[in-house]
Amino acid sequence: MPSSTPPLETSYRVVHISDLHLWRIPANPLLWRGKRLLGLSNLVLRRGRRFRREALPELLAEIERDSADHLVVSGDLTTTSLDLEFEDFGKAFDGWLGDPSRATLVPGNHDRYTRPAVRERVFERHFSPLCGEGDFPFRKELAPGLALIGFDPCRPNPFSARGEAPGEALASLTRLLGEERSRGTQALLFVCHYPAEAPAKHRRHLKGHDLVNGEELLALFQGFPIPTWWLHGHIHHPWSHRSRLAPNLTYLNPGSPILRREGKISLGRWVLDWDGRELRAEWRSLPHSASELESEG
Repeated sequence: MPSSTPPLETSYRVVHISDLHLWRIPANPLLWRGKRLLGLSNLVLRRGRRFRREALPELLAEIERDSADHLVVSGDLTTTSLDLEFEDFGKAFDGWLGDPSRATLVPGNHDRYTRPAVRERVFERHFSPLCGEGDFPFRKELAPGLALIGFDPCRPNPFSARGEAPGEALASLTRLLGEERSRGTQALLFVCHYPAEAPAKHRRHLKGHDLVNGEELLALFQGFPIPTWWLHGHIHHPWSHRSRLAPNLTYLNPGSPILRREGKISLGRWVLDWDGRELRAEWRSLPHSASELESEG
């Protein structure tokens, strides 16, 4: 589709990260209940050694060097949706979180880990201005011709990590997508913790971790004419993946930037540059992690 948007004097840059899984071991025994008991036990036995909180300053320094205009975090800021975990994220990223024009957050399944966390709107209590006041889906105009839609299919499930998009949210998203052409949108960032598809190498990772009605969500993009980048996380492997069913859709997964693999972390993130006519995406990481990126399509 030819662009009617004039080129920008300087490109607009978005940096996308996901799945930090900041964690705390609470002293209050009342917090060790239900599903959180499983999550905290996993932390003590395994996960806490893998997600390296001490790498956050280095990650933030890399993002600063990227000269981002806007930071997107596509969920799983926390591990068990504790207030303490959200507070840790808020302190670490304080320089980004004061202005909704500078940052967008959506929750992941770990940020909706327990029913009380959802009922008490813990995520929204901490970050409401950055997620459309918690009214999902929400829309932001980032730059002339470049828009963002934030979506939340995350639900607390006692025995799985599956998500499900509510019917009313799908209806609202249908309406928003229908309005994008008349708004002059030339490129769309769709921010949602879950992908609806994955590269062949990683499809097995979606078993028990997928969207229950992912096909229904994906169908909304099958005839959508505007180039769209689905910014997500959930599976801790970085990839770029062209949709098999929606020709204008590309998935971008940065992986988990502070997850330690073979004794190393990646600081992986997607850097997206919009010049008013074209969006370019580049995955950046520490040099030893360059081979981790899976690119398909």
